Amino acid sequence: MKNINPLFFAALIIAATACSKKEAPKQVAPNDGKFNVTLTADQMSSVVVKEVNQVPAAEEFTAVGEVSFDENNVVRVFPIVSGTVETVNVSLGDYVQRGQLLATLLSTDISAYQRDYNVAKANLEVEQKNIQRSEDLYKSGMLSEKDISEARKDFANSNSEFNEKKQILELYGGSSERLDATFRVVSPRPGFIVERNINAGTQIRTDLNTNIFTISDLKTIWIWANVHESDMSKVKEGDKVAVKTVAYPEKTFHGTIKKIGTMLDPQSRVIRVRTELDNQDGLLKPEMFATVIITSQTSEKVLGVPEKALVLENNNFYVMRATGSNTFEKIRVQVGRKFSEFTEVTGGLNAGDKIIVEGSLFALTAANQKS
Repeated sequence: MKNINPLFFAALIIAATACSKKEAPKQVAPNDGKFNVTLTADQMSSVVVKEVNQVPAAEEFTAVGEVSFDENNVVRVFPIVSGTVETVNVSLGDYVQRGQLLATLLSTDISAYQRDYNVAKANLEVEQKNIQRSEDLYKSGMLSEKDISEARKDFANSNSEFNEKKQILELYGGSSERLDATFRVVSPRPGFIVERNINAGTQIRTDLNTNIFTISDLKTIWIWANVHESDMSKVKEGDKVAVKTVAYPEKTFHGTIKKIGTMLDPQSRVIRVRTELDNQDGLLKPEMFATVIITSQTSEKVLGVPEKALVLENNNFYVMRATGSNTFEKIRVQVGRKFSEFTEVTGGLNAGDKIIVEGSLFALTAANQKS
């Protein structure tokens, strides 16, 4: 056997060592400037750069929910007389003002109140003539003190009864000027007609206890989420909530838990959790289905980045990290848990690093093309 040069063995050892180092996993893929890119001022206006920070690692879970009225800001209109609906002046979704006419009913109740009013009015007119005559007789000395006292008492009683019947008539929607047996339903407050349960010809009975209109301004609405018994320990008042709807899949509504129910539904084994949301733009409507993502409060913090900042390429996640003025480098990162608004980063970045959080795909593509 020939003698082998010791230098050959040394070369083999160095090569093997280099190969092993090359295959060892790294948190950051080295690019040596190969995957750097410098953006112009116009390109910078299309991206958003933010600093990477520690964020609460709150546990989150999803519940099914629905949009409902703000019960503290809603009025249900009930009929206070029986009768037949003559006209309905508003439609579902209409905005009404306080005092606006909503519907009219032909009611025998109103007819009875009007009859009582007319009788009281006629009696008062008679007593007015009697008291005037009695006062004249009393002044001329032809009527005793006792008789004038009786006449004044009768007039006062008639006047009191007339005012009572007039108030009752007006309270029940009648008018002393319109004796037409018509009950007028008017809006007690401004808002939207969110429920309408009558049509022309509908028979109304006061003992049915069914509202004919529901009015709400919808500036705030309630989200009721059904939380399963197994998740009850994770929910507390003040927890953050993200709400998504089928109608607006790209939009997320944010709020906090205001109230947790005290009764567990024995059939579904869920408890109702309420969130109040601002609805000034009127997008959310009662009875909409909603997906409710509840984030529990916690003191644990992790390094997190918005999901938009991450770009998946060849089964690896990358971000574009700032290295100078308008200059960014492509960095491979390791990710951990995913939350509703961010993703945990376990390697590749440090707190204080600045990365592109919107427009990262554009910048990364430019870096790839440069290479």
